[in-house]
Amino acid sequence: MNLFSSLLQEYLLLTFIAVFLTSYIIASSVFPVIIYLSHIKKLTKKPNGRSSHSKAIPTLGGLAIFIGLSISSSLITIVLGDRTEVAELLSVFVTTTILLFVGIKDDLMEISSRKKFFTQLVSALLLIGLTGHYISDFHGLLGINFIPKGLAIIFTTFIYVLVINAYNLIDGIDGLASGLAITIFGFCGFIFITNNHCIDGFISIASIGGLVAFTRYNLSIDRKVFMGDTGSMVIGLLIAYQIISLLSSEHITGINYQTSNMPILALALLSYPMFDTLRVFIIRIKDKKSPFTADRNHIHHKLIDLGLSHIKASLIIILGVILLTITSILIQNLEINHQLIVILFLGITVFSIPNYIKIKT
Repeated sequence: MNLFSSLLQEYLLLTFIAVFLTSYIIASSVFPVIIYLSHIKKLTKKPNGRSSHSKAIPTLGGLAIFIGLSISSSLITIVLGDRTEVAELLSVFVTTTILLFVGIKDDLMEISSRKKFFTQLVSALLLIGLTGHYISDFHGLLGINFIPKGLAIIFTTFIYVLVINAYNLIDGIDGLASGLAITIFGFCGFIFITNNHCIDGFISIASIGGLVAFTRYNLSIDRKVFMGDTGSMVIGLLIAYQIISLLSSEHITGINYQTSNMPILALALLSYPMFDTLRVFIIRIKDKKSPFTADRNHIHHKLIDLGLSHIKASLIIILGVILLTITSILIQNLEINHQLIVILFLGITVFSIPNYIKIKT
């Protein structure tokens, strides 16, 4: 790729450090403005029965994250990239901006789930059409290999919408959504960077920079801010895009990492939001409620109810995801369906533990 010239290769580490720092500094500069305006204009979220907080908190943190990651990754791509690379990055941020505005509207006014779903669907289809990235091969997982283009696009669209909503649902305690996203972007970024997929690598590193800045404020006592739907939908879309980029046939042919293992690695990275979403949906349906009804049945709520702090509960979940991801790397020489069994068994075991711990009274 043109972007990875001999000069860039020589200073590759410094380039990615610069992208991270630029995103972090820009986002950190925007957060105080958002917090101040939110309190002045009363654009805050009041606590309810499911809240783990006792006072109103600003909810537009996702806006600062997006500003930081989009500016930093765009600047480096415009300076060093060719037209194809710039076009690809613009495609990602144009579609992400659509969700950004819907998220802002939802955080300020609340919009129906149907409208959000429709916007997610349009954004996913637009991103697939503009980038040409979709999942067309399961690499033998469940006995499936090649997928016809039409079905591949439908399945990829489903994955986008599923990941966006699953990520949104796990944003329930301080540090969890950002810490989990940092973990996912970290693994994806490493694969992209070591295989010269610079655009996706820049998005990963820039996202981490913005999320680290957000975590600093999210864990603050006096200057706390929430990611809100503004952030959860944007980050959810970017996570889905990165995972799909790893799984798409175009990228998979150029990756040195064993490609037959990529679906299992993706499953491990998304294990917590996928498992927790499926679990709460089953509970709600069993209780004859809408699967989209908000409650405190999430695993992170269970950990909080056990007396753990937000930071400790978030770290336990993140460490669980890291454990599954490392395991998926260590077992990559097994037959892919045997890998699936191992990861499913380990994931169910790890994330079910809080349900079997009794609260001391």
